[in-house]
Amino acid sequence: MGVIKNKDILKVIGSRIQNARNDKGYTQEYVAEKIDKSVDILRSIENGRSVGSIETLINLCNILEITLDYVFADLLDKKGEILDNKLYEDFQSLNLEQKELVNAMIEHMKNSK
Repeated sequence: MGVIKNKDILKVIGSRIQNARNDKGYTQEYVAEKIDKSVDILRSIENGRSVGSIETLINLCNILEITLDYVFADLLDKKGEILDNKLYEDFQSLNLEQKELVNAMIEHMKNSK
């Protein structure tokens, strides 16, 4: 992947945090309150101007139910392995009918190459 610059790291982290928050349907105000930080701090993180402290990052991961792997995935060379693990975890949470549907979709994609 090469050398990664701080501005790129901040941008990726902010984007991942913002996407996870939006996926949950949480407002910035709700998340900021849950992690005991100001909305301005959360906004600064999401806009890629700051990453906050390790404590803040871990609290964000906990409230948004994401892993540090997810947050850093686009910055790491092992991106494929991280995605495999995420897919496995997500697949395990599905019921049997959902798993069968996912399997059918995978088979369809494999056959349509």
